[in-house]
Amino acid sequence: MVGLEHLHVFELVHELRTAGARVVAHTDGGTFAAEFAGWLPESRPTDRNGVLSDPDVELVVLAGVPADRAGDAVAALRSGRSVLVDKPGVTTADQLDEVQAAVAASGRRWWVLFSERFGVPAVRTATAMARSGAVGRVVAVSGSAPHRAAFASRPAWFADPARAGSLLVDLATHQVDQFVAVTGADDVRVVHAASGNVAAPELPAVHDVAELVLEGGGARGFHRVDFLEADGFPAWGDVRLVVTGTEGRLEVRTPILDGVAGSPELWITDAASHRRVEPLDQRNWADELLADLADDGERLMPRHHPVVVSRVVLDAQDRAVAWSP
Repeated sequence: MVGLEHLHVFELVHELRTAGARVVAHTDGGTFAAEFAGWLPESRPTDRNGVLSDPDVELVVLAGVPADRAGDAVAALRSGRSVLVDKPGVTTADQLDEVQAAVAASGRRWWVLFSERFGVPAVRTATAMARSGAVGRVVAVSGSAPHRAAFASRPAWFADPARAGSLLVDLATHQVDQFVAVTGADDVRVVHAASGNVAAPELPAVHDVAELVLEGGGARGFHRVDFLEADGFPAWGDVRLVVTGTEGRLEVRTPILDGVAGSPELWITDAASHRRVEPLDQRNWADELLADLADDGERLMPRHHPVVVSRVVLDAQDRAVAWSP
């Protein structure tokens, strides 16, 4: 474990342990270092070199400050370890080039975990159904991802885009990941991107709303991400996905009953009916990752997938115009 700056570290490690992995060591600094050590006292606290020199370490999990993740990944790859990194995996094009070079030189793997797909059974199922032709040829994908801002409770680096990555590079990686996974397209093009600060004047460097339009695989993608979720919503956000095909529609949405948010549901509308899809894909992504780690397979994702997603969001960041002229 290298970098304990984001709460996602607990989700990543929990799923890996559930799949049978053993946590060997972790870096002893970071926002959540004390909580992590209390949670897993068997993990040895050390520095980055201590983690990378431990002969028992096969996979290095990264959840540090986003701008630092590429450097940590390159160091881990060069030490002969594979890497699983929380999104975003990189924050600049130069970083992505460095990671790719380290992957090529080492022969090891670099995975980016897009939790809004891999950690949500409804989204994983929708992706598989879309790729199998359940709604015909996919022509449009739309996704929205409002998040609660909670800026006051976030670490200081979060308000610095140079360290945290832009809103498009960070949050929108989920929507780009879903578009690429649904369409199977490797040649995704950014048609339009915009971002801006509309509700956080006290943090002028932070962008709290962004949109992007994509083309690829014969489909268009329409996506919006923001930190504008109102406090009245009974969850951290209200992520939605709609896949429109020539023969139907798939929709992922979160049910609200008596003011309580349930698990995201998947609905399909086709020539036969409008119905909820059950059962959903409940597999643990970590089972697939550990199997791929053992035999260099591509069960979790193709090798090039995180590279494609990263290239698209970085291009969107470069092309983005102001949300409010």
